[in-house]
Amino acid sequence: MAQTIVTSFTAYDLTEQEGLQGSILNTLQRQVMQNQLATIAEEKLRLEFNPEHPLLFAQREAELRGKLDLLDFLMEASETSNAILNNPNQTEEGIEL
Repeated sequence: MAQTIVTSFTAYDLTEQEGLQGSILNTLQRQVMQNQLATIAEEKLRLEFNPEHPLLFAQREAELRGKLDLLDFLMEASETSNAILNNPNQTEEGIEL
């Protein structure tokens, strides 16, 4: 059972197995994340630069980029964890996705 780690943020002390299993997304979760990724990417493509408010554009673009990066990270972590659990003799570096 995961133990809470005392830090400025909530964190848990997980075994490697718990970390791998916990990062695997089910099919519906992957589909929802892919839909979110597509929606955010479309919004990013529609962003228009306003020379009167360049900082607002930069902030919004950075926010959308961060959301895309997080979704990519979570989906890739799921694929990697699934590959490791299905082929326990390989390390994370040895997996080709």
